[in-house]
Amino acid sequence: MAAYVKTGMGRAGAQHTSDANVEETKALVLQHVSNIKGVKVISESEGQGSREIMYIINISDDNGKTYEYHVNLWGEVTLFR
Repeated sequence: MAAYVKTGMGRAGAQHTSDANVEETKALVLQHVSNIKGVKVISESEGQGSREIMYIINISDDNGKTYEYHVNLWGEVTLFR
C-alpha cells in the first residue's frame, strides 16, 4: 500500500499512519464479498470513526440490495448495514 494518511493521536497516545487508500480498500471489500454475484461499487468516501479515519464503501448486487462496508486503517472490513 503506497499512500500514507496521518491520523493524529491514536490508541494509547501513539501516532498512527495509514498505508491504505481508497482504491486498495475497494479491492479489499470486493475480495470480502467475492461470493456475491454482480457486485459493483456504488460510492466510496472517507469518514471519521470513533478514533480514526476509515473508508466507507457502498456496494450493490444484482438484486438491488445495497451494503455499506467500513474499512479501518489496518484493513479490517466490517459490514455496517
